[in-house]
Amino acid sequence: MPRTRTLWTTTATIVLALIAFAGAWALTPPRGPRSLRQFDAERLADLEVGMWQAYYAKERLALFRLLVTMLHEQYHYSWATAAREGFHLARAAARFGDLRCGDGGPSDPCRPAAPAVLPDLEIAYAEARSWLDARFDPRAVARAELAWWVARRRPGQDSPEQVARLMAEEYSLLYEAPVEQVYPAALLRAEAGAMRDAQASNPDWDAIRSVLRQSYRELLAGFSVQNA
Repeated sequence: MPRTRTLWTTTATIVLALIAFAGAWALTPPRGPRSLRQFDAERLADLEVGMWQAYYAKERLALFRLLVTMLHEQYHYSWATAAREGFHLARAAARFGDLRCGDGGPSDPCRPAAPAVLPDLEIAYAEARSWLDARFDPRAVARAELAWWVARRRPGQDSPEQVARLMAEEYSLLYEAPVEQVYPAALLRAEAGAMRDAQASNPDWDAIRSVLRQSYRELLAGFSVQNA
């Protein structure tokens, strides 16, 4: 009996230690600055390409996994925080992905349906503001993001220039930077999205990745100029 009791005690100690280690691993953020303005442009673009591929293939688990990875790596969220925020962002994207938008008229199904994604976006951006000690308004950023999501679906409003203008307004709120500073990066990202749409049956993901990398490099460069 004493030997059995010792074995159970040892096993329980090991299990508790593993649980404690897993909890610490999940809750401890990686080293690095907590800032939206500091990221690896190429890695962020690569992750975004993966997220676009998962989004259009309706691979929701893959989208969630990539979102969590992006938040953990690029913005230094703990795994637990990244999973929490990634869940809301992925659910918002998935719900919006199921919508079909028209011309914006009274019968446009986007008019009553699209706002349903706002609560998840607002929760995610509220978490981001708290984690990053930022000053942006989560509600305003969420609404600005939804505006360009909808524009990309509406004929006549989906040109890269029009989408970029709306995207730059979100960037301005999120990064607390002038619209004219972030517009070039927004335009490149909108052009990457337009490339995907024009090649929907067989996108040139390498070319799209290249444009996205340029977009995020442009965004970083703008922050460097502002901080100089």
